[in-house]
Amino acid sequence: MIKDPVFWQFVLDLLLLVAILVLFLRIRRMVPSSLREVVSRLEILERLSEDLARYLEEERRIYARLERALGAGVQAWEGQEEERRTLKEKVLRDYRQGMGVKEIARRYGLSEGEVELLISLERFRSKK
Repeated sequence: MIKDPVFWQFVLDLLLLVAILVLFLRIRRMVPSSLREVVSRLEILERLSEDLARYLEEERRIYARLERALGAGVQAWEGQEEERRTLKEKVLRDYRQGMGVKEIARRYGLSEGEVELLISLERFRSKK
C-alpha cells in the first residue's frame, strides 16, 4: 500500500475533479431542457394572454352595444309611457264629455274592452 500523502492527495483531487465534471455535465444537460420547457410555457402563456385580450375586447364591444340598446329601449319605453298616459287621459276626457264606449274605441283604435277597462280603473281609483 502506498503511504505517500502526496499520492493520496492527488487521488482525492482527481476524484473531486471527476465528481465536479459529472455534476457539471448533469447540470448542463438539465438546464437546456429546463430552459426549453420554460420557453415553451412562456409561449403558451403569451398565446393565452393574447386570447384573453381578444376575448375581453369582444366583451367590451358587446357590453357597449348592450348599453346603447338598453338606452334606446329606455327612451322608447319612456316615450310610450307618455303616449299611454296621454291616450288614457283622452279616453277619460271623451267619456266624461258623454262620448260612448264604441265611439271612443273607434276613435283611438282600441277595443271596447280596453276602453271599458280604462273607465273602470278610473272609477275604482275615484272611489278610494
